[in-house]
Amino acid sequence: MILRPYQDRLMDGARMALRRSRSILIQSPTGSGKTALTVAMMSRAASRGLSSFFCVHQKELLKQTSQALWEQRLEHGMIAAGKRNSIMPCQVASVQTLVRRLDQYKEPAMIIIDEAHRAAAATYMKILEHYPNAKIIGLTATPERTDGKGLGHLFQEIVEGPSIRELIDAGYLCDYDLFAPPTETNLDEIRNISESDTAQLEQAIDKPSITGDAVEHYIKHASGKRCVVMCVSVNHAKHVAAQYRTQGIPAEAIYGDMADADRDGCFSRFKKGETLILTNVQLLVEGVDIPSIEVIQWLRPTESLIIWMQGNGRGFRIFDGKGNLIIFDHVGNWKRHGLPDDDREWTLEGRKSRASRGSEDEAAIGIQQCKECFGIFRSGVDTCPTCGAPVILLPPKELTIKEGQLEKINLERERTNRRQEQGRSSGMKELVELGVRRGMKKPGEWAVFVLASRKNRKPTAEEFAEVREVLAEVQGVANGW
Repeated sequence: MILRPYQDRLMDGARMALRRSRSILIQSPTGSGKTALTVAMMSRAASRGLSSFFCVHQKELLKQTSQALWEQRLEHGMIAAGKRNSIMPCQVASVQTLVRRLDQYKEPAMIIIDEAHRAAAATYMKILEHYPNAKIIGLTATPERTDGKGLGHLFQEIVEGPSIRELIDAGYLCDYDLFAPPTETNLDEIRNISESDTAQLEQAIDKPSITGDAVEHYIKHASGKRCVVMCVSVNHAKHVAAQYRTQGIPAEAIYGDMADADRDGCFSRFKKGETLILTNVQLLVEGVDIPSIEVIQWLRPTESLIIWMQGNGRGFRIFDGKGNLIIFDHVGNWKRHGLPDDDREWTLEGRKSRASRGSEDEAAIGIQQCKECFGIFRSGVDTCPTCGAPVILLPPKELTIKEGQLEKINLERERTNRRQEQGRSSGMKELVELGVRRGMKKPGEWAVFVLASRKNRKPTAEEFAEVREVLAEVQGVANGW
């Protein structure tokens, strides 16, 4: 298997970390190819005579990973309902099944956990405790629990991959357009409702309009595109699907209690384009790989950064004929969590809860909104990158409410400017300086990968050594690139 340059770097980083630690966590964005990493790790382990388990929590991931392993001609067993083959050294395992069959399988040399932010659950903990000597590798795009707590009690080191923006700029993920309320729309009705109170959320949100009618905005901005809608309950999902169908748009609701055959049929029709709208409750937040998704529509408010990141991540994959991903945020999630491609610091310690951080707004997140064109951009500039208007932030009470409409947050001009600016940076020093100005966590590593990608090759050890010196010159010290 030929890995991408950043995947090779992740593999190298993982090997080095495993020499120091028993359990490590690999962080890399949704759509960056964690299945390919899994296949490469299991294949290389098998070539050394080492056994491995790959643990997943969804049936779709079992099929997806098994198919990828067979494509690489790696024989393996499957630990799942109706499946049993305990003699193969490589196993793709359903967590729910493996936890009931622990005594039937010898301890593997390596356990890989997909969607590792779930690993704090009792089922995963029981598996890890049963195999105390196995090396543990977690894979996730979002290395923290949904409540913001860290995973340091499970993993000793974190190996970070590229950012979403780096993958977009390199052409591995598609770019996006975000549509959101032009002003601080009145969402008081849902702000104080707990996410776990689905009945109350359903009552508040299951209406023709939250911040503009969902169907109307789909028709206006994304007609004919395949769209996933994030809903708060099964009833809500069914109602939204029915609203789409009344407008002649083929739509289906998909949820966990469906029979397997019915759910598989929904996925099949959506992939073929026979169904354009899939409304769902949680099922399409993580683990489902459908590159043809062109639109993500949020009718579900969430306080979880993981749900926001993972949900949007369903649409970032490249697909023939697909343009920018379109994100409709009818419930203000971007104000809670920032833009999908914000550069985020991930640690094993997690984040403070929203309540303990105190009151936050878009200024605290580092994002501003232009009152002229409704463009969204990062703080610290005097003029809007989209239209050039002077940046003047007014108190929320002075803003004019425009009820029932979503305005496009047009990032295309800013993205184009960023690409042109990057293209004009011809040497390593210029790229490092650009990365520093953009506030990147790893400007040196980014610069090396950009230069290598222009020549369609992997970065060299000499380039990584050179960039340390460049960083020392640009920043004054050689630090965390």
